[in-house]
Amino acid sequence: MNNAKHEKVWKFDHTADKLPDSCGIGWLLNDKIKDKATEGITQNLLDFYSFKYRRIPQIQANDFVKLCNTAYDTGFKKLLICKQGIILRNFIEKSKEYWNNQYKDCVIVGHILDRKHRWWQIHPQCMFIDLEWWVASGRPEFGENQFDDINWTAPKIRRSEVTLGKRDQTYNPTEIWATNETVQASGKWQGHNLLRVAMEQGKKVGIWDDNLRDGKEYLYGEMMDHYEKLFQVGHDLWDARWYSANTESLDTVKKDHKCKTVYSTSGGISPIANAYINNLEEGGKLVAYDIDTVAVHMQWHISNNWDGRNWSKFVKDYKKENPIIGSRFVCEKDLHFNDEYIEGLGEDFVEWWNTTYKTFNHEFRVLDLMAIIRMKKELKNEIDFDSDRKVFIDVSNAFNYEINSILYSKNIRLRLESDYIDFFNKHPDKFVTRGFDINLVNEDPKFSYLPRLFPWQNI
Repeated sequence: MNNAKHEKVWKFDHTADKLPDSCGIGWLLNDKIKDKATEGITQNLLDFYSFKYRRIPQIQANDFVKLCNTAYDTGFKKLLICKQGIILRNFIEKSKEYWNNQYKDCVIVGHILDRKHRWWQIHPQCMFIDLEWWVASGRPEFGENQFDDINWTAPKIRRSEVTLGKRDQTYNPTEIWATNETVQASGKWQGHNLLRVAMEQGKKVGIWDDNLRDGKEYLYGEMMDHYEKLFQVGHDLWDARWYSANTESLDTVKKDHKCKTVYSTSGGISPIANAYINNLEEGGKLVAYDIDTVAVHMQWHISNNWDGRNWSKFVKDYKKENPIIGSRFVCEKDLHFNDEYIEGLGEDFVEWWNTTYKTFNHEFRVLDLMAIIRMKKELKNEIDFDSDRKVFIDVSNAFNYEINSILYSKNIRLRLESDYIDFFNKHPDKFVTRGFDINLVNEDPKFSYLPRLFPWQNI
């Protein structure tokens, strides 16, 4: 049975509509990172972001002019430049509301910094550029640092009195304007040439506000500031969380097969839905697993306390009574989607929850899918060679999950997934799998740039 049309599909946030029309992402590679471990982490992060935002066209280069030329020749009219070393949280998603408002008609948007007698700087960590303007302006160089005593005549820029960030950081204005005047400057900061061209033409230049800055970080590995900034990576690694609502599609129609064992990651309603949809038999084994202890704990609590109705209220009530664990909940804004999903399953689901579900042999475990030898051995022990009962396993997005992606390169994650798939193929008709699709996506012709985007991705 083809159940693809019977899935509850959630809104996908990582789409091209978050950026202006004909805008792509340009990854500016960074060969100046001084610490090798930091270099590897930042490569892994670009692997992850390129995959996460795969629905947005992307290119890469190690030089500003080369990056812009490649983007323009590829057909982009605008470009969001992100430099290796960036940590993208929800910056791209947040930016959607700005393009036709605050940043409308801007030829450049970025971190524009007032360097007083050395004039101004554009920090290249994250910058938007209108490529049609750039080409019409003669494809100007970015302009690198020149800190010796170079005296030059620069356009005078007026700025807001208000500053972004900390009060003592007066170099972060909220707005700047071009004038017809000039000033004498001594030395040059990066981005000076590009900004000079825009100001001499009287063009509009925007500055990322505090809201957008909160959507990203930068590690400054090329300046050896990483000892201070690298905690941002550790924050992601050690930050316990539970996805209280599902962010992936969920089946709504029961499958034809019957399962003796179901393994499921612990986000939202996944373990319960997977057992229901895949006909886990009475007395069958349901393993709710995750790398995150909070997520496993929540599945244990749900299993023992939920009545099968009103998911949102149940989650919110628990959070009120347990504020410390509740502070680790994410995706709460999407709780209503889980309510809709459960309501769509109807009374049959509620009856199943209060009868068949109670018969299962429940296990709630912290498991790491990357420990593949141990995991394959366990899965093999679950096979029933004497019947057609299946073993079901859902890995969600484990092979392109941000935490795993920080620790494991895309090359490693693709190979691990391939090894799992080879294992399942050796036991035909014994396994039903979900989420083992990262290699398929990587090879999808719709995203033809993915397998060869970065030089370190060659397997």
